Amino acid sequence: MPTWWPSSKKCSTHDLLRIAATVALLLTPSARASVPHATPAQPLAAALGKDIASRQGLSFGEILKSWETRYGTRAVSPLLQLASNRKSQDADRYLALMGAAKLGGPSVAPQVTPFLRDPSWMIRSGALRALSALKNPATTSGVLGLLHDPSLIVRTEAVEAAALLQPAGTVDALLATLEDSANYHQGKAQWVPARVLGALVRLRATQAAAQLRPLLFHTRDPELQKQTVQALEQLTGRKIQSSAPLQARIEAWKQALAKTSASTG
Repeated sequence: MPTWWPSSKKCSTHDLLRIAATVALLLTPSARASVPHATPAQPLAAALGKDIASRQGLSFGEILKSWETRYGTRAVSPLLQLASNRKSQDADRYLALMGAAKLGGPSVAPQVTPFLRDPSWMIRSGALRALSALKNPATTSGVLGLLHDPSLIVRTEAVEAAALLQPAGTVDALLATLEDSANYHQGKAQWVPARVLGALVRLRATQAAAQLRPLLFHTRDPELQKQTVQALEQLTGRKIQSSAPLQARIEAWKQALAKTSASTG
């Protein structure tokens, strides 16, 4: 079944979300692709590159199944080479990286981590997604650095990866992103703070509650204030003036957290 494939180095946020949808196939089986077999004389990297270049009409699952059937783990190293070629289109490199991660399994994670420093935001995002799928404990700490990546998309992805992999220092690193001015535009939060609040709740980081107080002062972003109150309620198990209007609840939480900070300081 045909599926959308990225073909340009300049992809929009919406494009990346569509790309990301294909990564779910890393963990699920798919039908075998109708891709021509490589001849014995044809170098494996060249054969894989040809498959990538002529993938139109094939889903990621189909081409991946073909590689798995024909080459197995022999394809991992050549795919990583293709992913490392910065002269190629980012979309092609992304596919090669995802293929290497799937075929190589957790043991290939150390070879994926260098892609966290790639100049392309798409490849850095792909590396985060691959490491999140591989869940190799030896490589989890590398994701925290991307919480302050220049790309908003990558920073958002890094929050999810950190919450999933939970390397040492995750909670403190997530809280630090809330102070990063890059995550706000004209007084309003840009994706990351909301994702961080959700991650803290999932991590049951009750010790982080008092440090969320500054978010309650974002008067130009009522939605963020509301999300902060909801996160505080979930983290602490308390509801302060739950029947009151939002602004009253915000003020009540400001006072309650101020007292908490004073008593612990």
